[in-house]
Amino acid sequence: MVEQHNSVTKRAPGSLGLRRQVAILCGASWVALALPMAAASAQQQQQQQTAQRGMLDEVVVTAQRREDSIQDVPISVTAFSSEEITLANIKGVDDFFYRTPNVSFTQGGSRDRRELSIRGVTNQVSRDYDVRPDSFGFYIDEFNVVQGTVNPPILDMERIEVLRGPQGTAFGRNAVGGAINLVTRKPDNDFFMENSIGYERFNTIDVQSILNIPLIEDTLAVRFAGNYRETDGHIRNINVIGGGNDSKYQYLRGTVRWTPTDRFTLDVQGTFVNEEVGMREGVPSGVMSPFGSFLFGPEANPDGVGFYPENRSRVNFNRGQNVGNEFYYVMARAQYDWDDVSLISITGYIDKDEFLVGDIDGGSIDAFYETKPLFRNSFTQELRLISSLDGRFNWSGGVIFARDRGSQDQFTFAGNEAPLGLQPDQQVTSSGSEGEMKSYAAYGEIFYDLTDRLQLKLGARLSREEVDQLTFRTSGDPPVITAFADGSTKYTDFSPSMSLTYNITNDVSVYGTVSRAYKSGGVQTNIALAAEGEREDFDEEVLWNYEIGVKSELFDRRLRLNAAAFYMDWEDMQVNSAAGVLTEGGDISFLSAILNAAEARNYGFEIDGQALVTDSLVVGFGLGYLNAKFDNFEDAFVEGQFVDLSGQVIPNSPRWTANANIQQNFELGNGREAYVRGEIFGRSSNKSEINSLVFGGFPYEVPGYGQFNLRGGIQTERWDVTAFVENLFDNNYYTNSYQKAFYGGMHVVPSFRNWGIRLTVRL
Repeated sequence: MVEQHNSVTKRAPGSLGLRRQVAILCGASWVALALPMAAASAQQQQQQQTAQRGMLDEVVVTAQRREDSIQDVPISVTAFSSEEITLANIKGVDDFFYRTPNVSFTQGGSRDRRELSIRGVTNQVSRDYDVRPDSFGFYIDEFNVVQGTVNPPILDMERIEVLRGPQGTAFGRNAVGGAINLVTRKPDNDFFMENSIGYERFNTIDVQSILNIPLIEDTLAVRFAGNYRETDGHIRNINVIGGGNDSKYQYLRGTVRWTPTDRFTLDVQGTFVNEEVGMREGVPSGVMSPFGSFLFGPEANPDGVGFYPENRSRVNFNRGQNVGNEFYYVMARAQYDWDDVSLISITGYIDKDEFLVGDIDGGSIDAFYETKPLFRNSFTQELRLISSLDGRFNWSGGVIFARDRGSQDQFTFAGNEAPLGLQPDQQVTSSGSEGEMKSYAAYGEIFYDLTDRLQLKLGARLSREEVDQLTFRTSGDPPVITAFADGSTKYTDFSPSMSLTYNITNDVSVYGTVSRAYKSGGVQTNIALAAEGEREDFDEEVLWNYEIGVKSELFDRRLRLNAAAFYMDWEDMQVNSAAGVLTEGGDISFLSAILNAAEARNYGFEIDGQALVTDSLVVGFGLGYLNAKFDNFEDAFVEGQFVDLSGQVIPNSPRWTANANIQQNFELGNGREAYVRGEIFGRSSNKSEINSLVFGGFPYEVPGYGQFNLRGGIQTERWDVTAFVENLFDNNYYTNSYQKAFYGGMHVVPSFRNWGIRLTVRL
């Protein structure tokens, strides 16, 4: 991903240092490949032995904070093993969300600007708030990184787990809609090195390196994973300044494992990420938003590029744009094992700098530009006890403290051709904020075998959040304050859960779950919604989840079929809304608010399956159905007006999600294997944001779409060669629209066909 240099390009500090570190790691690894090759890993040998027996591999997950077979946990889980991650070329959250029922996402212009949704539960509170309560947990090795990223690179991973439904009684941070659990490969006592280089369409170069070094036998080892990716992008700026959505992505993770005794393990991990994108990934739709119509009139200007769907790859920006982020986190996980119980400590710190700078009018006219840095940091300390008893009874429990801080300073300026009589470089609007949220919680679960076939799980969570927020908005030059909030709020909650599992046979079980989830409220920032100018905070969000499911492995473990049905009942769902308006003094102003929908409900089902049709032919599939609606939302605030959204669909919750894959494996002899793999996924129509519930039609409503991918490769113990074509038939669709570009109408994020080839060499 290539960065565009222009007068407004911002280079995040520290990127050069990381580039050198990745280059050193990659260079040293490639040189060392001249050494003798090591044997295949124990995990690969086990998988080969299982395949020879004509059975599906067992899937082990840590959804209950302990290692269990996926068939034994009363949770709806979609899991991806390290082998599946490699074969499906999973690189980020988009790739495994497409393969998971009842999940969705919208794109915001760069890799890390994603809004995720699980069973219709999403962060309806804007990502631009400096601190915000989260609707789900995003864990890397049990450390919640959601304040830093929701799209880390999927490199050197042991497993990905997507858990649907509330998970707060098992995880440290709150998880209203579910949790995403990433498990990395840890340092061990075997020297290992893997290097790969890939070339893809749009002049994309992707280099990855993994290096494991044992330092002291059975005591100390280190492991590194690095990724450098650069592309010209699929969107081109036809303006003389050039550029487009070219981008550059750099990633480095290092882990140290210390095991001085058989009972004690300490893992210390550090990760650094730098991303820069030349522009937000959208093209003009030709449909003016209300604010765009106010500024430039009801007719969008084709501006030399035209509109989607005829135009999928061109824009005409007269100023450069730069969007991206830089973040790092460090965490330490210590575990001490007694005979019947383990104590685990997780300590972590995240620091994130996000930026959006440059053109925001979205056309060749020099109307508006902005700067918008956002800073966040987060500290977490968690202590957890887990039993390992041999009898009918087991338990887990923990306490956690977390502190999130953030701030932002946003400025919008008039360009040389600004409307409404604005002068060049005049400040049009600004906003600033500082926030802090402290979270305290105690949580736990107990597991009891009532009979040999019936198991009971009880859980509970006691939470307390303290939120401090200072926010202001100004309009005009000299600036006039149009919104101001400065205050503190506190919230306390008790959320229980209960599950019953009945094993019909050794291979078939059914379960039922009832659980409560909670997300704290906060300080309202829109004084227009408060009575007589007094601040009115938004309330906490409460969700009850009712779920039944079946898990089965049939035909001597050649077919795995899991299904779940659920009903979710909300009170005071939090929904974000924003609008551009004109003040009584004739100045442009932006309003934003977090509202509570009085009532909402979701219900649906999901199915995950995998079948070993022959010893060399594997089929996988998933299907999700979701009906998610606001039952009662009479006072929604959309584009500066109050409207009734009762009965409308909850944004970012497509009714149908489906995926399937088929893979044929071939034995070539002399230790060589080959495979051919086909994949298909689809989504039904979707309304990606709250504005689409009022205006409807194109581009507010995203039509249903599908995509077909084709992959293949040759694998040996020492090297792999793989190739792929994604969106083979070049289906023309878009995932969502946004209105932070006005001249050519709202912008949509278009699809494109991609192809590539990769060489991997290991030692």
